[in-house]
Amino acid sequence: MAKKKQAKKFMYGVGFYWEGDSGSVGLYASGNETFYGTMEEARNFQQYCQNRPDNKGKDKRNYKIFQLVEVPE
Repeated sequence: MAKKKQAKKFMYGVGFYWEGDSGSVGLYASGNETFYGTMEEARNFQQYCQNRPDNKGKDKRNYKIFQLVEVPE
């Protein structure tokens, strides 16, 4: 049987765009704001944020996964 490949991990945050300001992002914090893991882990955390009991009604936020990358100077 073939070995399962190691999943690629990356730095990510799960958050939403602030209304009216397309350049600002609010990251959800659960102990910390940034995480290191696989895409599957990032999607699971995104679903957790999206399905929280307080994320309903007119204040419902559309959580997205943001990859953290170095900004060249």
